[in-house]
Formats: sequence, structure tokens, C-alpha cells
Amino acid sequence: METIQADAALTQLASMCHALGHPLRLGIVRYIAQHPRCICNDIVQRTNRAQSTISEHLRVLAQAGVVESEQEGQATVYWLAPQTLKLLEQEVEQLCDSAQQKTAAERCAQRPLWYQLNR
Repeated sequence: METIQADAALTQLASMCHALGHPLRLGIVRYIAQHPRCICNDIVQRTNRAQSTISEHLRVLAQAGVVESEQEGQATVYWLAPQTLKLLEQEVEQLCDSAQQKTAAERCAQRPLWYQLNR
């Protein structure tokens, strides 16, 4: 039987998916993609959210490796982390390829064991 184990890559992907799973964070990522090197206040002005709320969302995105940042004077500028997003793109592409390769007959033949036992 095939075992499923969470390795470092899957843990990183899960962290990214969690970070991107919030609608506002996904909107922030879209904004940063269109406006690299933006600052937190740029996002605050476009979301009608408190600065502390946006900072927390940016922290979650940075922790997941989705965005990167650096200090420029008193401001922190943000941009997307291309290498991390490439990892996500590759994983999603692989999942899509796997899903498309399975025919209906193959999917039926690979029904879970509980399904086969309860027939």
C-alpha cells in the first residue's frame, strides 16, 4: 500500500495554500503582482482595512514565502517571491496533468478500498 507522508516540500505548499486561502490575502497578492515594491499603506488605502490588519496579512504571506520584503527608509516594500510561486505553479500543473491523464475506466478501477468492500 502506498503511504502518504508530508515532506518539506509538501509542508511549504500547504503553508502557501493556507496563506492564499483567505480572499483578502489573495487580493493583496494580486495587487502586489501588479504593483511590485508597494508599501503596506498602498494596500491599506485600497482595502479600507486597518493598517494592523494588512500588516498581519502581509506577515502571513511573507511567512509562507509568497511575498518578500525589505526596508526602504521607514517603509517596508513588498514584492512576490517568484521562486516560491514557481513551486506552487509546478505542483498545480502536475496535479492537473495527473487528473487529465486518468480515463473514466481508470478512475473506476481505482476506487477506494472501502467502496470496493461495500459493493
